Amino acid sequence: MTSLEIKFEVLKKWQTIKAAAEDLGTSRSALSYCIWKKRRSPELRQKLAHALGMTIEELFGDS
Repeated sequence: MTSLEIKFEVLKKWQTIKAAAEDLGTSRSALSYCIWKKRRSPELRQKLAHALGMTIEELFGDS
């Protein structure tokens, strides 16, 4: 998925990035960096993929 598609999935589930970050136990900025693929956090990527019902590969296109 592209970063924009990931963002839309996050907003569809949580309505805001801040709400998603709180639910995932991280900061808004860390989640944004993860969505836009600026920083790779394996733990956060796994949490986000699981919360959206996807694998890391489906969500980010890699492992």
